[in-house]
Amino acid sequence: MKQKCNICSNAKGQRGCLLKGMTLICPRCCAETRNSECEGCSYYKDSQKFAIEKSQKSPRHFTIRLAPEVDDEIDRALRMVAAGNIAGGEIVIRSLMKDNADLYTIHFAMGTLHAFKGQYAEAIACFDKSIEIYPYYVDSWFNRALSAQKKLDIIEMVYSLRKVIELGDIRDEAVGKAKELLGDFEQITYKETGLKLDEYVVSLKKFNAAFELMQDKQWEKAIVGYKEAIIINPTAPQTYGNMGLCYAHLNEEKKAMEAFDRAIALDPTYEPAIINRAIFKETVTKGLEFSETQTEIKVIEYIKDYSLKDNKLLIHDYLNDEINK
Repeated sequence: MKQKCNICSNAKGQRGCLLKGMTLICPRCCAETRNSECEGCSYYKDSQKFAIEKSQKSPRHFTIRLAPEVDDEIDRALRMVAAGNIAGGEIVIRSLMKDNADLYTIHFAMGTLHAFKGQYAEAIACFDKSIEIYPYYVDSWFNRALSAQKKLDIIEMVYSLRKVIELGDIRDEAVGKAKELLGDFEQITYKETGLKLDEYVVSLKKFNAAFELMQDKQWEKAIVGYKEAIIINPTAPQTYGNMGLCYAHLNEEKKAMEAFDRAIALDPTYEPAIINRAIFKETVTKGLEFSETQTEIKVIEYIKDYSLKDNKLLIHDYLNDEINK
């Protein structure tokens, strides 16, 4: 049986991590959490060498079609969208898509259109297509980050902002903005949790992995995952609340109540834990089993029930600035 990554618990662990006591992690988690504390690791050394070589060489060449006349029409359509004529801009963009699906700019435009309409999952899919055609298109990475933020997909937001910084020129406005937004989020994260950004991302990955197991009713495995997330971030009431539900479905009364109580202690207004605790207590009092009486339960996807304070990641403001230049 393959050993899972010690960070995300999803992919196969392939690299011994110095920071994790040489336990195995996957290549993506290695790349995303790598920092100056990794000095001495061969992968860190190789990444530093690659960064130097990248700065000295010309960018990778792609065989992509350029169509200035189509791009002019795309710009016109996006200006229509920014001015409030979303329907008119959409007609133009969709008509251009028919014969120009090989252009990365048309997929960027479609993603931007979806973002203006609040359809962030669809927007990300379009930005991904744009990036697939031309991986160095910083604007698609930037708007992908902002769309991920709107979906409260913090992992993809951080990943995309870092790609902007990695691929863009230091003089680019998007790079400066990405650094600012990443810095703002890191400050907010530290203020709310006391964690560095990389630590927060790792805890979120572990939570997400446990959440998927919970959705699949693998209660024991989900509890193990939640405990791993708690080791990194013991301040999230969502983790304890969901773990309490797992224990409830296993009919472990004491552990379930302890987990619910811990969630409420962290946040006395945390409604999911308050409600689920009351339901579980009533079920036990009646001599019934929770799993048999509760077919639908309220579970929380980490920060999806909670708004970050002083949030400055506003997609429409930036898009308007870019389009109206």
